Amino acid sequence: MNSYKQSLYAGMIRILANVLMVGAVFFAMREAARPSPWPSEAVFCAWFFGITIPVWLMAYLLTRRVRRHFPAEFESLVELPRKGPQLVRWRVLDEAPRMAPAR
Repeated sequence: MNSYKQSLYAGMIRILANVLMVGAVFFAMREAARPSPWPSEAVFCAWFFGITIPVWLMAYLLTRRVRRHFPAEFESLVELPRKGPQLVRWRVLDEAPRMAPAR
């Protein structure tokens, strides 16, 4: 169930970030069309990157928070020395071999 919630919320965060990025393109184009002492390319880049970099940074941080809150299958939040709680992924490869009886 946590895997479903994790992928659902992470997907919603990414979709919202992409929608905001498309909106940033249109907003930056509108601002670049206005009269300015700066070249229109510089105004566009300033607005576009000024909006999209914080949006994707927040999307990254929210996705990390979702992964910690809803750990997927084979993931656990483990307290590591000097690092604090860390989300670790684990996998069991094979069962340990049994010891042969001593002769």
